[in-house]
Amino acid sequence: MQTERNLLKRRDIDALTTVAAAFRSGPLAGLLDSAPELERRSGLTREEFEREYRFRGRPVVLDGYAADWPSVRHWTFQNLADRCADVPVVVDSYRSEAARRTTFGEFVTRLEASAGSGADPLYLQEWYYRTVAPELADDLPELDIAQYDFRRDLYGEAASTNHQLWIGQQGGITRLHQDAYSVDVMHAQIVGEKLWHIMGPGAELLPGPGGTAQLDALCASPGTRLMRFVLRPGDVLYLPALWFHRIELLSDSIGLGRKCLDQAHLGAHIRQRIGELLALALNPDELRVTHSELFDVVIARARALADRMDIDLSRLRQ
Repeated sequence: MQTERNLLKRRDIDALTTVAAAFRSGPLAGLLDSAPELERRSGLTREEFEREYRFRGRPVVLDGYAADWPSVRHWTFQNLADRCADVPVVVDSYRSEAARRTTFGEFVTRLEASAGSGADPLYLQEWYYRTVAPELADDLPELDIAQYDFRRDLYGEAASTNHQLWIGQQGGITRLHQDAYSVDVMHAQIVGEKLWHIMGPGAELLPGPGGTAQLDALCASPGTRLMRFVLRPGDVLYLPALWFHRIELLSDSIGLGRKCLDQAHLGAHIRQRIGELLALALNPDELRVTHSELFDVVIARARALADRMDIDLSRLRQ
């Protein structure tokens, strides 16, 4: 089996640990505060967005694009907990040893009780709210700039709007990664603020002759394209497929993740989807060991997709 040399793309524990440490100390950490700010725009029409950013593969922050959403104007942690008190959720699903099932109301209670305690921040990641709390959808309108999403043609309307809420405590971190399945990322900030660091698809962190990660080469390469920015309530990020990103919660935060499949990436998307499903079907025992941090997350994604497509998982053929 061929091993991916670029440590930024590998998902094994050693690579994840190396990349996470690079953001805390060393040459990469030294560049973060001085990294250029990602371009911000306001008042763009859909046509201007597509011409200047989507068709050119350029990331951008759309200032206040979702400022009028009911969620941005009215949501708080407490009123959301009142509405979804008994809804089941899985907290800290990206850390297998910490993942636990609870209710949304209990999650918010624990979040408030643990504030300032020094404990690891609580994080509800990839919450497919439409499957368990569909009434929230009215507060999160569809983005007009996201209507090119080809998943509607591929999987159906319900699956194409299978968005996720990311709800976490100040200090929570999402590790540097590329989103799976060659999709564009749109992220609307609802409550609180998030600091993002992004790198271009060409960023490479390679091991040197002694196995030590070549961080100086990563920092010096034009392909790295390191940038930073803060998302505030009402802002919407557009990040083209395969851009690396890392997120730190500057305050207790709620954000909406919205994926878009550009038809230009359809072939890669299908190969990655089929490859993942075949790996889960044919090699689950090894994957639980080699990708323990991701296994349950990927299973949850597949179950959510099956639910939105009305697929009967108890049958082998229709």
